[in-house]
Amino acid sequence: MHQHGASQAQNEGSPQDTAQGAAQDGTVQDVVVVGEEDRGEQKMEEVMMHTPRSGDVVTGKQAQEQQFTTLNDYAQKIPGFRPNITTPHFSRMAIRGLGSAMAGATSAGYQSETGFVVDNVPWIQPEYQAGDWTNIESFEISYGPSGTSGGKNTDVGTIYITTPLPSFARKTQLETSIGSYGHVIQKVDATGPVIDEALAYRVSGYYERARGWIRDAGNGQDYGDINRQGIRIQLLGVGENFTDRFIFSFNNIAEYTGYGQGAGGGSATAPIGDSFLVYANGTRPASTYFQTFANRLGKPIQTTNPYQPYLGHPGLDYARVGTISNELNYQLGQHTLTSITAFGYFNAPMYDCTDNQSAWIGAGTCNMDNYGMQVSQEVRLSSPKGEQFEWLAGLYTLYESNWARMHHTELGPYAAQWLNNPAAMQGLINWFNTGVRDTQVAGYASGTLHFTDKFSITAGVRNSYDMRYQTTTWVPQLVSGSPYSYAQQISALIAGGGGGNVTTGGHTNNHNGVTALLNPSLQVNDNILLYGLVGRGDKAPTANGTAGPVTPGNLANGFTPFFNKSTRSLDYEIGLKTNWFDDQFVSNVNFYWNDLWNFQTPQSLLYTTSAGILASTSYMGNAPHVRLRGVEFIERWAPNFIPGLQVHATGAYTEARYISYDQAPAPADYTYPGGPSTVSLSNTRMTGVPWWSFNVGVDYAHPVGQVFRELGEALHDTSAWTTTSYTAFGYGNVAWFNKSQLTNPRSVYQYWQPAYSLVNLGAGLRTDDRNYAVTFWVKNLFDARPFSAFTVGNATAPAAVSLTMQGPRYFGVTFSAAL
Repeated sequence: MHQHGASQAQNEGSPQDTAQGAAQDGTVQDVVVVGEEDRGEQKMEEVMMHTPRSGDVVTGKQAQEQQFTTLNDYAQKIPGFRPNITTPHFSRMAIRGLGSAMAGATSAGYQSETGFVVDNVPWIQPEYQAGDWTNIESFEISYGPSGTSGGKNTDVGTIYITTPLPSFARKTQLETSIGSYGHVIQKVDATGPVIDEALAYRVSGYYERARGWIRDAGNGQDYGDINRQGIRIQLLGVGENFTDRFIFSFNNIAEYTGYGQGAGGGSATAPIGDSFLVYANGTRPASTYFQTFANRLGKPIQTTNPYQPYLGHPGLDYARVGTISNELNYQLGQHTLTSITAFGYFNAPMYDCTDNQSAWIGAGTCNMDNYGMQVSQEVRLSSPKGEQFEWLAGLYTLYESNWARMHHTELGPYAAQWLNNPAAMQGLINWFNTGVRDTQVAGYASGTLHFTDKFSITAGVRNSYDMRYQTTTWVPQLVSGSPYSYAQQISALIAGGGGGNVTTGGHTNNHNGVTALLNPSLQVNDNILLYGLVGRGDKAPTANGTAGPVTPGNLANGFTPFFNKSTRSLDYEIGLKTNWFDDQFVSNVNFYWNDLWNFQTPQSLLYTTSAGILASTSYMGNAPHVRLRGVEFIERWAPNFIPGLQVHATGAYTEARYISYDQAPAPADYTYPGGPSTVSLSNTRMTGVPWWSFNVGVDYAHPVGQVFRELGEALHDTSAWTTTSYTAFGYGNVAWFNKSQLTNPRSVYQYWQPAYSLVNLGAGLRTDDRNYAVTFWVKNLFDARPFSAFTVGNATAPAAVSLTMQGPRYFGVTFSAAL
């Protein structure tokens, strides 16, 4: 499960909202009186109408009624947000097109351009995003740089999730959902006092199961299944001048989620046909994939249907994620001292291989086991709210240790035939052990000066010092008692895409970076708020967790870089927040222009092994200049003349472009003899980013009174269900995404994912006090299944795609009861 605190999303624009929000939450009166629904609605009003920067909110009430579970669901209502949820380790969310590092950056310890904050705690690695995100107060996105008011610094945006506080009003909420694919979700949330007016608890848990929606035609295994559960335990202590909140959470996941996701790294592995690679010089490979497969293995091709695979070695992907946090707010006179301590750990082994056609080869096609630990401590002091000058200052420290045991080269029973090497025996594994550590110490300060009751300027600065460490070691696991020598077995592993038996040793990199922000705002009148933002971002150099040997011709030939360069970002934004007709219509629009120099992006060195396999060595490099520019708009209409109706519409134009990138890695189209190793991507768009996206959501609720009264009278039944007043409700949500380019702009063959829509609908009946409800719902009504990656293949790989991360059409019913 997952965690809480006062939102930091507005922290760069109004420092006091962050520093004192939790303290205000901590009074007994607020804990008892202010419910989760009210707090979520308050957050939406604040972000939509008062926060002087771009952002949007999904309330906990919306999330519950519309069956939101994973981050993918929230993306259908938030502009410019793509969580890219696949396997736990490879779920790299993107904001304004950046964050997933353009289908790469999957090594241990990689830090994104985006932030993920739960209850005031930044969680750095994607494993912490795994599981169901239910039972929340609010889900908020804040665009632009962050870090000058606390937490971890980011360049392009941050997600803030706030979960309910423990309450002194005793309550238990039960919820059951059943649906297609055998889908079952059980949820429980219980809260109440331990010591009246002093200590309260909240215990939340979920259990979710569903069959997979892709059936293996060979072994009958279902892929894309759901098998997860989690628990969160909280304690809230309150006193005359303090609040203290302790949270423990744990998620456990064991699912077949690797198939079709390219091992999560953005590559395409679900076959759609024979390869049809044409080199940039007009020639073709000596054979197609189908021909190679038949010549080497003497087996027929069994499938070209991406939804009917014949995997040779499927396996489960696991994630066990635990977190502990404690937030203390203490009043020092009129000031607030806040201390946030957090610890997290994950264990995420992944046992799948992507080999299809019932032939386990294991030559670079298997996965990796990931482990990580995070410790953070933040202390800040803030002034009272409502003064002419509001300020906060603090210290943030972070220690991360992430390591992985990669087993991409795990040779199977068909490896010897495929590699034409009898030493390539089943059981040979090239373990690729990588370790990345990061220590950050940062000081920050932010203040808002109210020149008048209409005009204010917020300014903030942060200085971060990062100390990073990297080491990788290739360790061969040989087959003992075989007739093949050590050297022969090592050569076979390298021919299969491994690195042999080498180590990079340990390497360090220290970096000092400055983040700064200037955010003026002018309340033109009661209806119009005008604001601007200038932000400087800084991202420390990334440790290359996959730094390894370059092995063309089966011989070690040096290593890829151990670290790349730091990224510097300059962001310029201007926006308007308006409300009209007594707040019946709210309209927000934000324009941004963000330049990033030395943008960190994956790079690959392609080479051909002695077995004729097109292999690659990937690492994190830099593109000299990247530009993001676009517009986001958020509209809300709640007309008084139609009580109960609310329309929420959002949209985003996102232009993500390489301005200067003359030495980009060449795609497979240039791997012909004598072909260039680099090409220019200058002035080309980044792939995988739809430039336009829109969402329209409609919610409607109408009181229907005691609709079962007459039925109760006819049955001579006077129990509560016949005399209770009810409200009928319904919702509809359409998320539309424009076409997106999935192939390298310099490739001979181009493929664009066509535009598509995701449609969710629901309707139900609830008691007026919301204690009981039944909802009938459908997700992805028209069963849209967009691809997220595409390849034409080559002589040793088929034409293939990466399948949708949204899942198929689901429908079901949910029952909820509050006791």
